[in-house]
Amino acid sequence: MKHFKHIYLMAAFTAIFALGPTAGWSSRVLDVVSGEITAVPLSGSIEVDHHRYRVKAGSSADKELHGFSEGQKVDLVLDGPPGNKESEVLSISLHDAS
Repeated sequence: MKHFKHIYLMAAFTAIFALGPTAGWSSRVLDVVSGEITAVPLSGSIEVDHHRYRVKAGSSADKELHGFSEGQKVDLVLDGPPGNKESEVLSISLHDAS
C-alpha cells in the first residue's frame, strides 16, 4: 500500500513540474486601456489619451500598429498595470461603442 502512495506522489510532482510556471498563465488577468489615439503611432509605441505606451516587439499590436491613426478610439491590452512603466501593449483593437 505504501508503494502505491509513492507512485501517486511521484506522478503528482511530475505533472506539476511538467506544467512549470506557465500553468497559471491561463488565469492571468490582463489590463485593458480604452481611449483616443492622440498622436500618430510610431514604431514601438502608441499614445492614447496623452499617455505613451510601449508596444511589445513581435506582438499582434506591433504588427497592427501602423493600421491605426490619430483620432481613432481604441482598446489596448497590456501585460501589466497601466501605471507601470514596464507594461507593454500586447494587442490593439478599435473600440466597440456599444
